[in-house]
Amino acid sequence: MSRNRYVGDYHLADSLDERGRIRTEVEYVGDLYSFIQEPETVNSAKKRLLCLCAMGWLAYFAALIPVSTAGRTIYSAVPFVFIAVPLGLLTAVVLEIRRQKERFLHRYADRIDNRFPASGVFIIILACISLAGEAVNLIRGLTLQSGDLLFSGCAVLLFLDGIIALRTGKALKCRKVS
Repeated sequence: MSRNRYVGDYHLADSLDERGRIRTEVEYVGDLYSFIQEPETVNSAKKRLLCLCAMGWLAYFAALIPVSTAGRTIYSAVPFVFIAVPLGLLTAVVLEIRRQKERFLHRYADRIDNRFPASGVFIIILACISLAGEAVNLIRGLTLQSGDLLFSGCAVLLFLDGIIALRTGKALKCRKVS
């Protein structure tokens, strides 16, 4: 169903080529979108989000490298591993935004408006679950290793990444131009 969502935005146009054959080409006839904010605000938000995603990926991989008790317990390791999904979706949207010009297609506007909030919220939720798992490890009295401090710090950093992504995503709201 999602593939059919933007079908109305395109039109088939027939034309004749040099040999007299009919060529069918797809033309975009849908609405164009642009960012609501000024270009300076949008550019600074783009740079901030690119740095945010890079920092998020560094924190993600840094937490997985050392040996830690949190990395061995399923209730804190699995949510942390699944942070890669919303972080990847957020990174994909940020890279799409970096390529967008002044006006862009409807499908890109929907991706920008819909994926920012969802990605940010899921990063926050999964990081909180990982931190709660680390707290359970402390309560249970499991021996903590040196990697646990790095794991907790990286989970907090990813939590903050999600919050900053939600706040910065507000600067990248889209509106219909034509």
